[in-house]
Amino acid sequence: MAKSENQKVKTLYVAKYFLENSDENHAVTAGDVVDYLRDECGIEAERRAIYRDIAALRDVFGMDIEGGQGGKYRLLSRQFEFDDLRLLAECVYAAKFISARQAKDLVDTLGEFCSTYQAEQLQREVFLCDRVKTTQKGTMTIISKINQAMATRQDGKPHTPQKISFKYLKYTLQDGITQVERRKGAIYKVSPYKLLINDGNYYLLGYGPAGNRKAPQIATYRVDRMKEVKLLNESREGAKEFSKIDIESYTRRVFSMFGGERKRVSIRFRNYLLDTAIERFGTGKDVFYRPDGNEHFVVTADVEISDQFFAWVCGFGKRAKIIAPNETISMIKDFVCNIKSLYDN
Repeated sequence: MAKSENQKVKTLYVAKYFLENSDENHAVTAGDVVDYLRDECGIEAERRAIYRDIAALRDVFGMDIEGGQGGKYRLLSRQFEFDDLRLLAECVYAAKFISARQAKDLVDTLGEFCSTYQAEQLQREVFLCDRVKTTQKGTMTIISKINQAMATRQDGKPHTPQKISFKYLKYTLQDGITQVERRKGAIYKVSPYKLLINDGNYYLLGYGPAGNRKAPQIATYRVDRMKEVKLLNESREGAKEFSKIDIESYTRRVFSMFGGERKRVSIRFRNYLLDTAIERFGTGKDVFYRPDGNEHFVVTADVEISDQFFAWVCGFGKRAKIIAPNETISMIKDFVCNIKSLYDN
């Protein structure tokens, strides 16, 4: 851009400088702006011209620029308040379905809506413990495809919701904890109805295969365990079954798990429950999995001890058993005995 053309947009560059370099805690001077225009934009300007630009940005464009006394100015507010951006950044980091790399990129994007000082603060301050982040790539693309399949309008025209197909992944302890395709790479065909977020994970509520059952039914699928998602030229099915679902009660029944005192516990499971255990406890550095014979594995993790947790373990019947510590074993024995006593009379 030629020098004369730069002069025409000088006020815009002044606004850009304030957006990037000033906030309620960082003041700038007209001299700072003059130096920036000369060194970065190739624009020569006098301080008096900068004062006029600041007045125009404040009075005409409504930028909340405070100051003038002592030659210092501060941009006090902008399109998004910093507290709002920090909350959004926390939500990004808390979402397990967003990979660590994607989370950083998204927070970098949020940083473009605040000053460089605040952007550094976003990356420095937002840190959430006990978050199991997905290692699966392309989750956001999968979510976009699912929304496209569920849409009732596309490009302003009516659209018939359609089925999707995908391969579904599960964990295995072979050669360490790795993901492999379920059912030897079989293709799942599902009619998508709703995306749900629970405990930082994205789930698809759809009509399709569930477990070992051949007949389709309403079921949930972890989005970050889908692979090779494709839109099919087939209309969605299962509308009658979906209409019977009360979303609030369904999610409470499927996802709820309540908290209590935190303890380190070891539980032995049947091998085919590995996915279930990893979904509950994750694969973080403080969670340990080991094979236990040919048919079982043991997971050791910090859990929140409560009646709901014991009920969750008991729900597996003989397929799961707490094996340590002895104190927790005694507690679940008491829990089971107390329930049994209800049926003794």
